[in-house]
Amino acid sequence: MNTILCIDSASERFALTIDRDGAVRSFESTEPQEHTRQLLPAIAELLGDDSLDALLVVIGPGAYAGIRVGLATAEGIAIARSIPIYGISTLEAAALAYWNSGRVTIIHPAGRGEFAAQEFEAGHAVGTLRLVTPDALSLPFAGEGAGAHGGEEITPAQRCAAALRERAPRIRAGELDAGAEPFYLREPNITVSRRLRTAAS
Repeated sequence: MNTILCIDSASERFALTIDRDGAVRSFESTEPQEHTRQLLPAIAELLGDDSLDALLVVIGPGAYAGIRVGLATAEGIAIARSIPIYGISTLEAAALAYWNSGRVTIIHPAGRGEFAAQEFEAGHAVGTLRLVTPDALSLPFAGEGAGAHGGEEITPAQRCAAALRERAPRIRAGELDAGAEPFYLREPNITVSRRLRTAAS
């Protein structure tokens, strides 16, 4: 497998990283919440005329709509090209991007003023996933949103590149099982429209 693409759409801004036989190139969107409009054109531009041999996609936790768009896009490409798709969690990808190999709490925004949090050591989970408020965090912690609370900020582009750097050799070696299922902490914040509520009353 010479060319592997990673899609990370778990945040307001999506990121892509492509590995062509070890030559890596990344992209991060500049506009928030433009996954539906910009993801496919960005993939096409990054890929160019090259063939694609496998896909890696960040499966969550994270932005509900973003994860859905990223996974649906990856699945569509995988089916169209008859290539395998692999998944990695948002927190594991962030842990792989963390600069220190020691124990750290990795966080990601979970809405309602809370973060998904899990302990990692050397990129491997050593604790259970939980929801926390910022005042419950203690150093060291890292991830998206961590910088605003005194921790180490990790961007979608850093997550995406780190995930592919760790996974690409294992995908090429056939060490991983293909498959990617979304991971959501909560149901989406979707309510019945005013029109439907009025019609039902």
